[in-house]
Amino acid sequence: MKIKGFLVVLVLAAGIVYLLWMMKGGKEQLPKEVEAYGEMRLELTKANMHNLKTAIFIFTAEQGRTPKDLKELKASSRQFGANLDSWGTPIRYKRLSDQNFLLTSAGKDKVFNTSDDIVLEY
Repeated sequence: MKIKGFLVVLVLAAGIVYLLWMMKGGKEQLPKEVEAYGEMRLELTKANMHNLKTAIFIFTAEQGRTPKDLKELKASSRQFGANLDSWGTPIRYKRLSDQNFLLTSAGKDKVFNTSDDIVLEY
């Protein structure tokens, strides 16, 4: 019985907080927050790609060549970080030569080879 009463009070409190937020201009603030969240995801993805780049550079310095794939990098690197973008899609690695490589995030739409892809060539 006490739990039901607590839940009722919690729901009412949440409703009151929501109404106060809406009266204070929450409708205008929401699009800004959504935009900021999208920008944060983009920056997080770039940071993950930068960390992968660093791990690949270390591997290249030690081995004299870029790794064949991310599995080889992960097996030999303590610096290996997240290989996902902030939308949960694995970052693609493509070996171009012994010294050059490409990192690609599928971006917000989670589909590769579209306009929102993030592509970094080193």
